[in-house]
Amino acid sequence: MGLSAEPAAWAWGNPGHEIVAIIAADNLSPAARDHVSKILGTASDVDSIEKAMAAASISPDTEFREEDRSTAPWHFIDICLQDQRKDVPARCPGGDCVTAKIDDYAKRLKDGNCDKWGGDGDLAFLIHFVGDVHQPLHAATDADRGGNCIAVESHPYARNLHAAWDTAVVYRLEDSLDSGSPGATAHKLEQVYASQKDANSWKPGRTDDLAWESNQLARSEVYKALGIPLEPCQPEVDSCANAPQGPVDLDSAYMSKAGTIAGQQLAKAGFRLASLLNSMWPLPSASLKSACARTATKLISGANF
Repeated sequence: MGLSAEPAAWAWGNPGHEIVAIIAADNLSPAARDHVSKILGTASDVDSIEKAMAAASISPDTEFREEDRSTAPWHFIDICLQDQRKDVPARCPGGDCVTAKIDDYAKRLKDGNCDKWGGDGDLAFLIHFVGDVHQPLHAATDADRGGNCIAVESHPYARNLHAAWDTAVVYRLEDSLDSGSPGATAHKLEQVYASQKDANSWKPGRTDDLAWESNQLARSEVYKALGIPLEPCQPEVDSCANAPQGPVDLDSAYMSKAGTIAGQQLAKAGFRLASLLNSMWPLPSASLKSACARTATKLISGANF
């Protein structure tokens, strides 16, 4: 899913990433909440943590990507539709993909060994990437740059198939829940999928499984459901020359089902992110290393509630 040929769709868009962050914030342990509050420079009550994590969640798209274009491939993993589960590691050359970066930033934050982005930036990346890996088209390609090459007709409007899954299906989800904002949507999803929380705990060493899960959804609920033909496997292609031709009609029935799937994925991402952070920080932050203890007021101001 090369990102240099045109402005790329960003996984889930701002509302989806905020939804994931808010669900995670609501399910943090007191110890993990203490760490997050110190890293993001906010109070440790749930409302403050929600706002800070939601704002942080969008920074990799709205700030960091422009500051350093080399971060662009970190948001996805191009698993071909012909691939098997054993092929997933090979689709992350040099560790420059979403699965490797989730593991990298989780370890950095746990060890207090943060990189040039500091603790606030590293946590923002981790929050964001856990959301990314749950977007089906951030873990699949059909010689179409993860759906970026396929024009669609949809309501709400989307310029291509990838963008439809990033944003349009989330708007459709919000309409179906009559929620109207990321915060309200997150809280409703927590209620709808409360019984699945324990089943969606974080499993160490299984990040590739999350990408494979999303890839399987892309196969069944995107490409097969829309009758898009299988193209030769080209995971590193940065061109639409061999992509399936559109436009593809995303009718009301399809968008309604896609919205439901998006809701399930956003809830899973939020629960799993909370579980990951809770496992990283089982104790309060008295021993938090200074490398990851910066404040980051710039990250706290941009959440859209």
